[in-house]
Amino acid sequence: MGLIVLENYTVKIDPRPPTTTGFHFVIEFESGGYQCLGTSSESERSSWMESLKHASFSSIRAKLTSLKLQIQSKLSMGAHSIVVADLEEGTPIDEPGLIKASGYVKDVSESPLCEISISCDNLLCDSHGRAPNVKCVVHVRNGPGQNWIKYGSTELIERSSNPIFLTTMSFRESDGVCEQSDARFTIFNVRERMTGTQTMIGHLIVSLGSLKNIDRIRLPISSSSPHPGSTPHSHVGFLSIVVWNLEREERGSTESTPCRATASQPTHIRRHHEGDEKTVGDMIHIQPSPSSHGFSHRRTQSLPPRLGYKLKIPLQNNFGILYSQPFMQTYRFHSGLGGDIFVHEIMAESKFSFLFPQQLLSLWIAEEKELLQEMIGLGELREPWHTKQVKLLERHLWLINVYTQARNNLFHYKGTDFKLSSTKFDSTYEFVPLNLHLQRMWAQNESLHKNGFHDIITTGAYTATSQGFQQGGLGRMLNSYKQFDSNEKTNLKTHSAWYLANKVNMTYESVQGIKRLRKEIVERMQVIMKLAKERKTHGLHRFVEDIYHRCRLLLSICDQSLIEEAFDFLEHQKVTLSIPTSTSVDFDALGRSSDAPRLIIDEGIDTPNSPLRSVVELFKKRAEASKEVSSSEDHTPDSGLGIEDVVKSFLDSPSSNYYRPSEEPEPWDLTQLNIEASVISLNSKVISLAGQGANISFSSLRPIQRAQSVKTQLNSGSPKVISDSWRKSLREESSSSTTTSGSKGGKLSLVPLNLNIPSSVAGPDTTKSFPVPSTVSKNGEDWGEELRASLKKLRLAMDGLLKTSRLAHSIFRLQENAEKSQLGYVIKYRRDVCFSQALTCLVTALMGRLWCRKPDPSFLYVMTRQGPLVTFHSYLTYLSDEASMFWDMKVAIEDLKSVEFVLTLQSGRRGEDETDFEPNPRLPFPLPKVSGSRSNLKILLPVPDGVFAMLPMGSSRSTSFVVTPVFLNIGINENASYAERFKSMESQEKSNHDNYSRLLDYHRQYQSLSLPIKYNNSKRNSTPEPNVPRLLDMLHEELLAKKKKNVEIIHLSATITRLMMGLRLTSCKSGKDRTAMAATLEQVQILSQDYDLAEHEFQLALDAMRSEGTRRENTLKNIGQRKYAFNSLQVFALPKVYRPPPGTFGATTT
Repeated sequence: MGLIVLENYTVKIDPRPPTTTGFHFVIEFESGGYQCLGTSSESERSSWMESLKHASFSSIRAKLTSLKLQIQSKLSMGAHSIVVADLEEGTPIDEPGLIKASGYVKDVSESPLCEISISCDNLLCDSHGRAPNVKCVVHVRNGPGQNWIKYGSTELIERSSNPIFLTTMSFRESDGVCEQSDARFTIFNVRERMTGTQTMIGHLIVSLGSLKNIDRIRLPISSSSPHPGSTPHSHVGFLSIVVWNLEREERGSTESTPCRATASQPTHIRRHHEGDEKTVGDMIHIQPSPSSHGFSHRRTQSLPPRLGYKLKIPLQNNFGILYSQPFMQTYRFHSGLGGDIFVHEIMAESKFSFLFPQQLLSLWIAEEKELLQEMIGLGELREPWHTKQVKLLERHLWLINVYTQARNNLFHYKGTDFKLSSTKFDSTYEFVPLNLHLQRMWAQNESLHKNGFHDIITTGAYTATSQGFQQGGLGRMLNSYKQFDSNEKTNLKTHSAWYLANKVNMTYESVQGIKRLRKEIVERMQVIMKLAKERKTHGLHRFVEDIYHRCRLLLSICDQSLIEEAFDFLEHQKVTLSIPTSTSVDFDALGRSSDAPRLIIDEGIDTPNSPLRSVVELFKKRAEASKEVSSSEDHTPDSGLGIEDVVKSFLDSPSSNYYRPSEEPEPWDLTQLNIEASVISLNSKVISLAGQGANISFSSLRPIQRAQSVKTQLNSGSPKVISDSWRKSLREESSSSTTTSGSKGGKLSLVPLNLNIPSSVAGPDTTKSFPVPSTVSKNGEDWGEELRASLKKLRLAMDGLLKTSRLAHSIFRLQENAEKSQLGYVIKYRRDVCFSQALTCLVTALMGRLWCRKPDPSFLYVMTRQGPLVTFHSYLTYLSDEASMFWDMKVAIEDLKSVEFVLTLQSGRRGEDETDFEPNPRLPFPLPKVSGSRSNLKILLPVPDGVFAMLPMGSSRSTSFVVTPVFLNIGINENASYAERFKSMESQEKSNHDNYSRLLDYHRQYQSLSLPIKYNNSKRNSTPEPNVPRLLDMLHEELLAKKKKNVEIIHLSATITRLMMGLRLTSCKSGKDRTAMAATLEQVQILSQDYDLAEHEFQLALDAMRSEGTRRENTLKNIGQRKYAFNSLQVFALPKVYRPPPGTFGATTT
């Protein structure tokens, strides 16, 4: 005899004509293949087919589910004579009048009808004298005869006849309950935690309206079935309920801490039966009475007597604007001082997840189009440069297509505001962080008079999972990229390889610097024109002086030797063309037809090797490839390839910032002379109008100490300091200019165009007063006309400088090693994906801190003076794919150091720094704006009026800062045990040491700040702050100890970050399982360190949060199961404090 296991199959009658006698049927398998069987009679065949259809695992599982429902229905019928409708917890129901399970709330600051804590005592033991494993489930209904709806449940207390549950129940009107609703408390004995097998001990029913009128009550639990040691309908124990009536904290309240509700009068209990049936449970109504205490007693002897305070729900302003689907759980823990710790745990989805990356993609698309235009501007080149040119064009087109498609996917996305962990391998939304959520805890200890919010941003690893990990992640790819230079340098025995590599970087940074300075100068030119039209002379000369200093910087950015080298290459390699006079490229016809485009000769576009011809042919091929789906294409902003816009703007714009293929570059000396002459002319005209101007001359306009030539330094044998040298010169020029122009911190300050010009725009006055010439009348009709010519000439001169820099950059890119250039584009794509995820998470953390909590002057002071500390904790294992994820995260977090954040007052107007692509102009919440470039990114963070009013004085419109990111990684799973035993962990250890050094440097600067003193109403109860230097020393000792799975590194750094008012982000591969263990542990550690959580309740609180808290809901949202993706072996491999309680793990999907 044997056993045949069947799965994933269908059973049906064989449609083929039988080859033998009998009654045949076929078993077809989904994976392919079939098995033909036969019987001697039709009835026997039907019996076999019926048996086989119900033999699969899915069918047996469905039977088991049906039996469970029938058992539950029988239990409910025996207790209430009606069927209990057990809705899945977390199922959102928005229909009015229906009750939904507790958890998801519309308003996190909603005041509930009441909040209750539950405890039991004197529960009966079984026949062996063993105490039960107790769990309480609460059902509610809105009237007799209606279905009971499962509302919530407590955590499981093992082996206790007197359990005190830490999870509380909050009854909210938004859930569909009211004062007329009834609550049924059912006590279960959980026989087996892994399968959830349980038996009912007893139950009782209470009216919510009655609960609101009492402070605490003790009620008997009735048993509806025979119990060992009891008779039917006897009491099997008592249930104690402590009630809090909470109110919403008023806006603008001066109270430092919420307070408890006033205790009500003693109560007595009236009990009666529903109907005449003896099996119906007792319905208990509670009414106030001045005479009897009934069964009332305190929930626990450690609780204090009733206090005359009123507990208030903390006000969380604007929470619903930035976050969606908030899920809340409440707890009451005991403190060591005999009081209670009130805890609200909230998990919510960030609305920035799919919206913010769209702006980054728009910026990167625009940058790729600029690089495409630069390469087209070279014109037709001789071989082999023409082939390289076409390859670069193809790469730009490919990247533009990929980014445009990704942006369109995000634009049309409709669904939850987070990316499911089960979709990590899908490239459709690869720029979106995985499983991004806000994990927030509000805690209050009445005895300490202390309360506060504690936020953790939880997410998956910042990695490009859909691109694979064959090349080892960004860190190793960047090392391979740098290796090209070292290999060439070793082979050539010269510095030419280094020189060529740095020419690309230097010219790129020159282009970005010129664009930034040009924009700032244009803004000041607009202010000058505004003042001139309004005939205001006050402060006019100071803007001229500001322009003068920025022009000095412009002339210092570009190295003349690089420009000359680029011109020399172009002179020898460019094909000379005869230039016709007309231009027309019909891209509309090109998009409608696959025929050859209709062209009229111009700019050499009709020559066989023209780069424009290459672009047109590539566009035609892609149009033919997408011809089948063109009819259903969505016309979103900037959708499609976008190449027609690139070429049209390139050919049609008379003031284009790119050289045309047939255009000769302007000599470098002439460009400098035009800028200098324009500034001098502008200054002279301002003197004639205002009688005062900047003290400049032709010789003083040029920088006193120009950056030394790259070639000169190359020949002197100091190639490693070239880049630093010219940057240092640039910083010195910037510092000297801002000293006289009133800028702070060595940064170039922007003056708003819509503000009145103050009398002290600049610092020390370095201007001169001149007599007003009689040739210019100050009573003229329009002073702007007097200045317009000079301003226009200066703008054209700056355009010429930008054209020349872009030309040099494109030439040096063309000369790069082909393999290195290809790897560079792969790195750029992967780096953008990882950076988008990291920056979105950081913006979520910053906006949540600024918008969804009360303004904190100390935090704003640190933010504007030094920049906030942002600590990233990761639990990736440095092995296999997770090692590649580690390198992706490391590079992405490092890139955050170069991002500049600017705080601006929230307004409904469109800012000048916004990109052209607006994802949704009707957004109901403040969306940060992105500007700049990859190397100089600027994020405009809108803040509310209350926050903006607390910003330091002297910032007329905005305040900028940069963050200090600290990245620490410790592996904790079973693979980490293998990696630490058999693999080298040197890279992870070095990364942790480097980030510790950064944390130490941040603390040194933090100590030098003069922080405002926090107001505290309870100095007598205040506890001394932990010693941060001592914690840093302990952290350093742990880093040197080289312990296995040394999670103490994570714990110490989290405490240090919290003491310095930093932001916290936690992640693992999916942001779901290891992250859940870490987030709940950090919350309980905060309760222990800051709110005096009783020592014996540490593990109990940890288990309660992991079993009934928000993180199990996170697993349900991601994989459809309320279980963490650990098996028993994996749980055993975790550090003890990271292990989930039994019955909460076992899922196989990550």
